Amino acid sequence: MLRLAALATALVALPTSAHAWTIGSQLDYAGCHERITTAAFRATRAKLATAPLIPPTADESALIDDVQFVPPADFVHDLAAMSLLLGVRDNDLKGNNPLDSLQLIQVHGNPATQEEHCIRAASDDGTPGDAQALDRCKAFIHQRISEALEGLSADGTVDSSNRLELAVYVSFAGRIHPMLPLTYVRLGQAVHALEDSFTHTFRTSDGIQVVSVSNWIDYVSNGGADEAVDGPPHLSALDQCSSTDPLVVRNFKNATDAATALMEITLDPTMTTEAKLAAVDALSAQWLTYQPGCTLANKYCDAPEPSVVDNSACNASGASSGWLLIAGLALLAVLRRKRTLIGSLALAGGIASAQPAPAAGAPEASTAPTAPALPAPADKPADAAAVEHGHEPGRDEKTPTVAEVAQVRQDKELGSPFGVNMAIGGAFVHGGVAGSVGLRYRLNERWSIGIDGEWNPWITSAPWTLKAGVADLYATVIHRYPMKLDRVNLRTTLNLGASMLLFDVYGAPKYDIGPVIGFSPLGIDYDLGNHVRIVFDPLGVIVPVPHIGLIPLYYEQFRTMIGIQIGG
Repeated sequence: MLRLAALATALVALPTSAHAWTIGSQLDYAGCHERITTAAFRATRAKLATAPLIPPTADESALIDDVQFVPPADFVHDLAAMSLLLGVRDNDLKGNNPLDSLQLIQVHGNPATQEEHCIRAASDDGTPGDAQALDRCKAFIHQRISEALEGLSADGTVDSSNRLELAVYVSFAGRIHPMLPLTYVRLGQAVHALEDSFTHTFRTSDGIQVVSVSNWIDYVSNGGADEAVDGPPHLSALDQCSSTDPLVVRNFKNATDAATALMEITLDPTMTTEAKLAAVDALSAQWLTYQPGCTLANKYCDAPEPSVVDNSACNASGASSGWLLIAGLALLAVLRRKRTLIGSLALAGGIASAQPAPAAGAPEASTAPTAPALPAPADKPADAAAVEHGHEPGRDEKTPTVAEVAQVRQDKELGSPFGVNMAIGGAFVHGGVAGSVGLRYRLNERWSIGIDGEWNPWITSAPWTLKAGVADLYATVIHRYPMKLDRVNLRTTLNLGASMLLFDVYGAPKYDIGPVIGFSPLGIDYDLGNHVRIVFDPLGVIVPVPHIGLIPLYYEQFRTMIGIQIGG
């Protein structure tokens, strides 16, 4: 119990990250960076014709379909717009799952990349540290735009064939490395830093000039932070673009205006490369000019940023800790119930196994319905009293009668060696559902074989969507552990066969075929009588691998299945 409680506590205590504006994830579908960037790109496209739509290939469509956020409807068939959003997200993710807090902590704690978020590095101390952090942020934006300009054709239009490899995490293929248009990836990374500058700084009342730059890396280091030296801590309350706080609303508008201006400069066909870079530097100076004189001693000249209320307690992906608390408590409850169930089954099985069957042909002690099946010798007065009342010595439960034992044996008759099995279930790690139909042949009471066909749709949580998944065909081997007098029997099941992909995944086309293996170490079947059993596998694992190649596609699932078996 202590370990389970610690697990639930750990879920609640997941640390926040230095995202600034949140990014879209499986828990926060839209995100803030995506909203700002989408609005800015639409405005830019309305003004300039140098960023035309790029139709995605089938593989690129599969990539877009499986991203870990919800793109705008007008972006999902446009590789240009999606590449821009993936570039924006790269500063925060570096190819990692948005909910993988262990990886994201390492990304945001990287001392060499703090300028990508327009925030202080560990060396940016004191008042000079504010100016240093802003200068490094400006330099990063300048460098990324310089690289973005290399992806333009002679007439200033984005060259869709000039591409750059980018690490991206998607729902089913995991970490992939697609080749995306260079201009949009680099422009997105520059836009991210500029957008972040509005939540990682304290500003003058008009929101234009910076009076102090916040700090993330020192506050999460083992050495701790001194605010007078390291600057104010990162404030997650400023990250939530859904907030109605006037300061957050102002920052959101300013970030959108700044991002729009940066895109327009980059994509303006009338400007030379030198003129564009000069305009970028002027834009950075407009929004990232430092006004000295405001420190901790004077409360950063009474900056309003610390007074913004954090109503979300956001984690690294914008999800609230309240949801994490619910998830932790739910997990705790499920594990407790599962442990209780397993313990009960083991106890029942052990009791049943401990009761030997009468020898063949041996006379029954009594045919009366109330007579104990196994009367115990009354060596002690208390034991004699227990036997008289139909109990085994030292037990509270009544001993099964001979008639009851006979009925259980009749219900457990094996029947025909041929049978059919039908089951349904779902996976709680790598979400999925499953339905199967199979044939069975009993070799003996302990061993059965069979063949099963299964449809296994997969579930993605960004957003919650049911994909076609895979169709599996596999051989099944079952080893049973029959209980002598109980209706409950234990079993171990192994599956091995082929799996066919039923939808396009990035790097794995539809109808690819590969192996599938499944294993349920401990299940039960319950005899209902008339050769019918309920079969329950509470914890099994199945791994379809429908695509074999340099990067195989596999989708391991920990699942629970329940079904009915007739015969076999």
